[in-house]
Amino acid sequence: MIGQREALRLTGCDAFDPKGHRLGVVGRMFVDVDTEQPVWITVQTGLFGTNESYVPLEGAAFDGDTLTVAVDRESVRTAPCVPLREGDLDPEQEMELYLHYGMEYGVWPEEELSGRQAPYSSETALSYVRAVRSRLRRLVVVT
Repeated sequence: MIGQREALRLTGCDAFDPKGHRLGVVGRMFVDVDTEQPVWITVQTGLFGTNESYVPLEGAAFDGDTLTVAVDRESVRTAPCVPLREGDLDPEQEMELYLHYGMEYGVWPEEELSGRQAPYSSETALSYVRAVRSRLRRLVVVT
């Protein structure tokens, strides 16, 4: 798990997938509102780093110079396009990213969990997500 201390050194380092394929350079970072722990980063991809893709930090390792994430290059390449703007992610955008990477999003009420394998794939998921405040906020590092 990457903590707050390591997170401050991530910006600008190279990110790799588990097979050693280079993903790009780490750009922005997003932290969980409740725990203040880093949860997502953006990686500058594309020709000359003109695009940024969101990548989860769950299962990532940082050795001081490079970041190795737990998702493969193809998952990052096919991730939903979330427009970059100043500020936090909307709950709908967060959910789209969590679903793409196969991660659990939020805490679901018991009535939603009963009898369903994946409650977050149903139509009620979007209405639930709209009712919940955003869990991620952008971390601004000032040097």
